[in-house]
Amino acid sequence: IIHAVNVLSSEEINRKFFSEEFEKIIYAVNVRSSEEINRKFFSEEFEKIIHAVNVRNDEIIHSIQALSSSHQRELLQHTDHQHDVMAFLMGASVPGESHIQVATEYPVAVYSDDHKFPRGTMADNTRHPRFIASCEHIYGRKISHMDLGCAGGGLVWDFLINGHISIGLEGSDFSLLERRAEWRTIPDYLFTADITKPFSASRNGAPLQFDVITAWEVLEHIPEDKIDGLFANIATHLAPGGMFVCSVALFEDKDPVTGAVWHVTLQPPEWWKKRLAAHGLVSVPTPFQHRDYVRGSHNLRAMDWDAETSPEMGFHLVVKHAGE
Repeated sequence: IIHAVNVLSSEEINRKFFSEEFEKIIYAVNVRSSEEINRKFFSEEFEKIIHAVNVRNDEIIHSIQALSSSHQRELLQHTDHQHDVMAFLMGASVPGESHIQVATEYPVAVYSDDHKFPRGTMADNTRHPRFIASCEHIYGRKISHMDLGCAGGGLVWDFLINGHISIGLEGSDFSLLERRAEWRTIPDYLFTADITKPFSASRNGAPLQFDVITAWEVLEHIPEDKIDGLFANIATHLAPGGMFVCSVALFEDKDPVTGAVWHVTLQPPEWWKKRLAAHGLVSVPTPFQHRDYVRGSHNLRAMDWDAETSPEMGFHLVVKHAGE
């Protein structure tokens, strides 16, 4: 970027910026000759030069912004790892064996482009300690948590390292087979399952329900004819007094080269609320601040959008059992 700024292109500089014509324009500015300024500054040639410089500046700014976001994510990842080490040195621990089982006849969502053309599950491992702290404040006790569409399992790790029960379910087996991200560190807490098909979670044979069930950037990936199956699973596994918390995107996400379509259901909040209500799940006022949300909150640990500044991109829902 710096090289491009400095040279722009040595040929362009030699041809445009140091041409006899441009020197005349600079001279006109220096002597403040209004007649020269009017005649030269608004000439077609100079407008082309200005346009070329503006376009290049925009390209450079966008590149710098992207680089800055990438560096911020890397810095946060290193900081998180340092905090993890400190927590372990001070006595924190993650149980090696969870004694949790997830039973399903459909371990992979074979129909999904997220499995056939893995991208999120191949790259994402979003962490967000702030969300765990907010849940702790709301409940004031240890929490049981299930993350649907967990990708690398980063959020499950955040709950576990803070002493809570947490498991993650992922519809693709990519991270499992590659042993990427937290699938290497907490394999007993991460499972593959098609979350639109019946599954059951248990611990030592006893059925498990969860205080908090999350789905970040997941609902829009589910085909409309499979959404009822997902919501039935959530209703079954959500503990009394528990919350289902999610982000829902409203923008298209597809690859014209491969034909993959990752965002297959783009619907407004009221549509989702109606589908949830059919399973006894109702939207409630959020107890969270905007930045508490794991996704759709401009989370710097992820390539994230922001529902607050760009509401056209998506929204959040907090849902409980009806009557609670």
